[in-house]
Amino acid sequence: MELGKINHARVSDILPQGYYLELETGGRVLLPGNRNQFQLNLDDELDVFVYMDSEDRPIATMEKPYAMVGEFAVLEVKDVNRVGAFLDWGIGKDLLLPYKQQLGDLERGDKCVVFILEDEKSNRIVATEKIKSFLDDDTSELHVGQKVQLAAYEVTPEYVDCLVDFRYTGRLMMQPGMNKIYIGDTMTGFIQRFTEDGKITLNLTPVGYKGIMNSESPSVILQKLEAAGGSLPYGDHTDPETIRREFGMSKKTFKKILGTLFREGKILLEDDGIRMK
Repeated sequence: MELGKINHARVSDILPQGYYLELETGGRVLLPGNRNQFQLNLDDELDVFVYMDSEDRPIATMEKPYAMVGEFAVLEVKDVNRVGAFLDWGIGKDLLLPYKQQLGDLERGDKCVVFILEDEKSNRIVATEKIKSFLDDDTSELHVGQKVQLAAYEVTPEYVDCLVDFRYTGRLMMQPGMNKIYIGDTMTGFIQRFTEDGKITLNLTPVGYKGIMNSESPSVILQKLEAAGGSLPYGDHTDPETIRREFGMSKKTFKKILGTLFREGKILLEDDGIRMK
């Protein structure tokens, strides 16, 4: 069975305490409940979320959590005790954020940005605020000007580090007049640029061509060609990182735009680069 994830299952037994399910991935698990709550029949198929109950037994629910194992989430603290913080993740049993996985003191009502994982020693599903090792470093499919969803996970007076689309990380520099941002705040942002080492710089507003161009538009390449006198040494032979640094787009998007401009008769594709007609 896949703990902390949605499993496809079939009803194999009906008992007073609930329904026993055979999971498609293997294993047997109880779905507690009776026919006053929901009615299932033998051999009915359904999708359930599987987790560990308070006695560390696998159990199923038809509730859907806000996030599953292997995902990031912004969750609210429901309670704190000597074991750790307990987070509301959308199902009956709260999610444990152990003290050793916290980055600071938490109180009831606080929001925290966490990654959900299965603890290797206990096999329990837990959360961690130590999320950096789980972030995706491959940002090759992102482009400058792209609209993204942000969740603030580290706040300083100078900058805020944010989850980007709940997968990557980026840095938003604080500017005079900006509203104060707190950990757990979510907002819409835009990719401003990529630094030399591949890190993402963010902005809360779209920026025009003078700053950050919309890299989905063919005008990005045409304007760069004009600025360079009509030719550029970039093409199919150019490596993806150079394309992203120079044009703020993935190589896949770059090649697609080149094809469009070529078919429209606006550029020539040459062995050593591209040239305006």
